[in-house]
Amino acid sequence: MSKSSVTFLTIFAIFAVMLSAFAMWSDVLRINSDVRTGELDFEIMSGTIIYLDACGLQAGDGVSGGNDWNASNLPLPGAVQLDKDVGCTDIELVDSDGDGDYDAMEVTLRNVYPWYYTHIAFKVHNDGTIPLKIWRMIIDNTEYYELNEQELQEGVEIDLTNDGKPDILVWWGDNFGVQLEPCESADMSFDITVLQDAPQGATLTFNLSLEAVQWNEYSVPQK
Repeated sequence: MSKSSVTFLTIFAIFAVMLSAFAMWSDVLRINSDVRTGELDFEIMSGTIIYLDACGLQAGDGVSGGNDWNASNLPLPGAVQLDKDVGCTDIELVDSDGDGDYDAMEVTLRNVYPWYYTHIAFKVHNDGTIPLKIWRMIIDNTEYYELNEQELQEGVEIDLTNDGKPDILVWWGDNFGVQLEPCESADMSFDITVLQDAPQGATLTFNLSLEAVQWNEYSVPQK
């Protein structure tokens, strides 16, 4: 065999190996996988709600019923119980998004008057699979976030009747922004005082809902 023939065969063999290698590296890699996304979900636990002066309860039924409470430490929250039973508070839990969990409540203050006071407390439970933080609350379509230092001292005035005058003074806190792992729960509460400009003889009703976000997306807008 001539030298040129050997050279040609050698080059051909190298080219064949290169083609084989290219075929191996250009092959399609197929992996069967099952991708499952997490669920962001929470609930207001119905069996944990406690509030002052519930309608229909008589004196002696404990702190959730009986005589009215009167704001005693404005602008800070706090109250003393009176010897009169004039006004009362109704609360109905609401499933606003139809997922089977309560995430809102309708609060009704009946036959109330200036400095009438009520306190609402409950537990929020993370029944999803993603850690979450309670981000904000919404009262009648207005968004409210974690209170700043001044608001913690003075509360937030809210006009429920759209007459340009504040009807209630509200404080909240208790675990806004605190991370809840799946299956964990946390206490939340609200203090409400009826103000002087609330209309006489009116029933004050408002919807209070909560919103949560994934644990790493929590932020409070600058005011």
